[in-house]
Amino acid sequence: MKKYWWQDAIIYQIYVRSFNDSNADGIGDIPGIIEKIAYLKSLHVNTLWISPHYDSPMDDNGYDVRDFFKVAEEYGTLEDFKSLIKVAHDHDMKIITDLVLNHTSDEHPWFIAAKDPAHPDHKKYHDYYIWHTGFKNDAGEPERPTRWISWFGGSVWDYNSPTESYYLHIFSKKMPDLNWRNKAMREELKSMIQWWVDLGIDGFRIDASNHLEKNWEFPDDEPGYQHFSSLPKHHDYLQELADELFIPNNLLIIGEAGGASKQEALQYAGFESNEFNMLIHFGHVWVDVDDSNRLTPGKWAKGEVHLSRIKSALKHWIDIFHEKGWNTLYWHNHDHPRVVSHYGNDAPEHRVASAKMLATLLYGLPGTPIIYQGEEIGMTNVDYTELSDFKDVEVFTEYDNFMRHGASHEVAMQALRDRARDNARSPMQWTNEPFAGFSTVSPWMPVVQNYSTINVQAAQKDDHSILAWYQMLMQWRKDEAIGFSYPTFYQLDRDDRFAYSLKGQSHAYYIVGNFTDQPLDWDADVDLESMRLFASNTQTSEDALAPYETRIYQSL
Repeated sequence: MKKYWWQDAIIYQIYVRSFNDSNADGIGDIPGIIEKIAYLKSLHVNTLWISPHYDSPMDDNGYDVRDFFKVAEEYGTLEDFKSLIKVAHDHDMKIITDLVLNHTSDEHPWFIAAKDPAHPDHKKYHDYYIWHTGFKNDAGEPERPTRWISWFGGSVWDYNSPTESYYLHIFSKKMPDLNWRNKAMREELKSMIQWWVDLGIDGFRIDASNHLEKNWEFPDDEPGYQHFSSLPKHHDYLQELADELFIPNNLLIIGEAGGASKQEALQYAGFESNEFNMLIHFGHVWVDVDDSNRLTPGKWAKGEVHLSRIKSALKHWIDIFHEKGWNTLYWHNHDHPRVVSHYGNDAPEHRVASAKMLATLLYGLPGTPIIYQGEEIGMTNVDYTELSDFKDVEVFTEYDNFMRHGASHEVAMQALRDRARDNARSPMQWTNEPFAGFSTVSPWMPVVQNYSTINVQAAQKDDHSILAWYQMLMQWRKDEAIGFSYPTFYQLDRDDRFAYSLKGQSHAYYIVGNFTDQPLDWDADVDLESMRLFASNTQTSEDALAPYETRIYQSL
């Protein structure tokens, strides 16, 4: 099997706005990332994934791009970004960035021209987006073409009076969808991609990559997701990008496509595919949704965590890509709850052990790990008490939905604290100084108040910290080429314990962990007499696994 540079990658995702503020304006920035390169290197990270850094009005924190060729003013300058690329490369680190291809901001020059018939470039740019005249009711008033629902709630259609038509937006109304059937538009995007590659970018994570094609017959369904998700023709667009840009430039391309089948996954990211190198999938992310919850439905309905579902989902993707593609390993990104609060236990007496246990479960598996900022020190979900503390545009739409469903304010607020995207976007906790050392002024969103004890500075002084455990795991992965292993899972149906074995470059390993807050009697699935204890997150006992205990055994 041919080996690719990204198979040895350890990726660290940086949400720029919340990572490190270098100029005391309360907002993270590009120079702030440069300041932390040595820290990232100490984690054995060799690839940085930078969240959207483009010029943007920040309706959706940068995923609404106003100018693809500029850096957001609050993040710095293009020269700052060039410096980041150089510093990273000097430290043998690659840089990949988010690539937003499904939509632009409504403040992008293309859309400004597209929505205004009087604009001199209206005729050219109007067809860069997706429009529909809709219908007229008995009173002669315009009505939306379909009942399709946006991923952020509400209709996907918004009316534009000057053109007497609706434009399509499957996310925020300030993020109009691009018309990928327009070849001129595609050519402009390809020129933009090559421009960033020429600056030194090593790859991209493609946002919302399975939404590029739409059903242009516009059938009137509700919610209608199947009409703007994973339609066959979007593969043609991805193949076009791969043939002309991704492959010739030896780029790492990570696509985002939730709900992909085995066939679709291999079409996206199989070794025989020319679309992506890896795939972001979500099978293991929401295994605790309570479908009976009608007050805060969907992902907001927190229920019981089923470890068996997590294990089955992880195995499912490992099996799909075994010898046919390459797997991705991640617990969460900027859109999900903090994993130690979601699947672990963030109570003070269990947070450290459960965070280490979760890391061991995941990062002993084959594929490329993606660590999300703050995960390596066990950052938790937010502790906000006021609705105004939240900043994500999705929160306020969903809060109103909860109220309409009959939820109380308290129930709605707890759902937000449990599931909102802001949980992963609170400022990085560097020290126990005011504002967690993220900034010297009040940040753009509140810091979680446990920063006085949960911070990088404290973790660096503690040989038994979560950070130290992550450093050990990442070094182990490198030394033993764990990414290329294939695990044997044991007792997938158990909800209290995980266990699997694998072969590294020099040794065989057996990994076991207690997923509960109670001691757990256990019997090993392999002969431990031929193995030694390589690592454990607590004092071990022959008879039982302590709450959230995890162990790695190594062959003699």
